[in-house]
Amino acid sequence: MSDEPHAPGRVLWSSPLRFSLWTYGIGHSQLLLRTPSGQGIDDEPLGLRFEAVERLNVGRSFRGLSLETADETVLAEIAATGVLKPRPNPLLTLVLRGEDSLGWVVCSKVAVGVSRFTGNQPGFLLDPVVFRTRAMRSG
Repeated sequence: MSDEPHAPGRVLWSSPLRFSLWTYGIGHSQLLLRTPSGQGIDDEPLGLRFEAVERLNVGRSFRGLSLETADETVLAEIAATGVLKPRPNPLLTLVLRGEDSLGWVVCSKVAVGVSRFTGNQPGFLLDPVVFRTRAMRSG
C-alpha cells in the first residue's frame, strides 16, 4: 500500500463505535453519520460529515467504522453502474466498512469530529479532521 493519502485501499480513519445515518440533505448534498450521545469524546457524539455528495450507497448503521479510499475493485463496481464520470476535479470515492455493513460515498470532502447541534441543526463538528479531493484547496 502506498503512503500517498489518496492511494486505493488506504484506511483514512477508523473507530470501534457504532455510527448511524443521522441526516442526508439533498439540497446541500450533505450526509451525516453520528454516534449516539455518550459514545464519543467526553460523552459527546462523534460525526462524519460528507459534503458535495454526488452518489452514495450506505445502510442505516455501522458497528465499528473504517473510512477507506476505494480500491480498484470497488471503483470498477461503481463505474459499472454508470455513477462515476470523468471530471476535471476528481471526487473522493470512499468505502465505509463496519462489522455488520458496507457502503460507499462519492463526495468532495469528509470531516470527522465531535458533532454538536447549532440551534436545531445537527452536524456542527468541533475541530474536525478533514479529508478532501486533491484538487481542492484547504480552508
